[in-house]
Amino acid sequence: MMKTFGLGAVASLSLLLSCSNLPLWAQASLPGEQRTNGYDVEAAFEPQRQVLQGSSAVFYTGRKNFLYGVVMSEDGWILTKESDIHGAQDLSVRVDKNKYTEPKIMAKDGRWDLALVKIDAEGLTPVTFAESSAIPQGSWVIGNGSSSRANRRVSIGIISAKSRKIDGAAPVVMGVQLEEVENGLKINDVTADTGAAKAGLLKGDIITKFEGDTVLKRESLIEKILDNIPGDKVEVEYLRGGQKMTTEMELMAREDAFGEQQKSRNDQMSGDVSGRRNNFPRVLQTNLPLNSRTVGGPLLDLNGMCIGMNIARANRAESYAIPLEELKEIYHKLRKEASGN
Repeated sequence: MMKTFGLGAVASLSLLLSCSNLPLWAQASLPGEQRTNGYDVEAAFEPQRQVLQGSSAVFYTGRKNFLYGVVMSEDGWILTKESDIHGAQDLSVRVDKNKYTEPKIMAKDGRWDLALVKIDAEGLTPVTFAESSAIPQGSWVIGNGSSSRANRRVSIGIISAKSRKIDGAAPVVMGVQLEEVENGLKINDVTADTGAAKAGLLKGDIITKFEGDTVLKRESLIEKILDNIPGDKVEVEYLRGGQKMTTEMELMAREDAFGEQQKSRNDQMSGDVSGRRNNFPRVLQTNLPLNSRTVGGPLLDLNGMCIGMNIARANRAESYAIPLEELKEIYHKLRKEASGN
């Protein structure tokens, strides 16, 4: 049945979006229900929406949904985005219309930004994987859009580039101004609401060690900081009034620490993007109009088969997904870790 999805969806969508006989002014003014996020267009992808309904998980913190996941097994194993679920409180999960409380994070893979979560469930419908993620550029793909508590909605786009590695990580900062002194790095200023401020560091403190390594030069500290990604927690040892103290600090992306003036023009136009959106070994790139709250779920082809997992909204034109080949490999690795094997 899944292999009949594609032709119907394409035919319906082509009919809805065909406007070659309309004047130019009308082509730019399609009724809302016929636009790419409109209800008439979404209706063409109802079979794929049904797959998302049963095989994508919605994570909640309290009453607010903030993340999706991929259902990997009938008994409640789910993959999701680790940097987003890390530290979240009062967690619950909905699969289809059923709610599951007290999900447990069982294992994680920082390289791919994945977390393996277990819920107490039976009889779920795991995703069905396609034979390969290597589908042509320009192919239609479907992911999760915004959802109500009962029903999933779709986000529609295309494969917009060849699969590739995404290098680099967002520059991270502590949020301090430093001066080299005889016994370490003296803090001359602490920026409000940064990792340093939240960790309790104050003007006049002298940083002596970072992750257990002695630091006497600004350059050496910067090198150590740049080995991390936003959200990483590090141990800092410092002197206050001659007394040795230690604190744990969360490193932040420069743009988050210092505001809009640190963003590129593209980022300023991109709206809500993922906190972790780079440094992936390989991704599928799509133009799905996701945001930080709609990543984490399956990426489907027109047959309703899973070709990957949406892992990041990068900017106004790019979203990234982990290809199914790597996703399956990581899942089996994390299952072994979770079972202690």
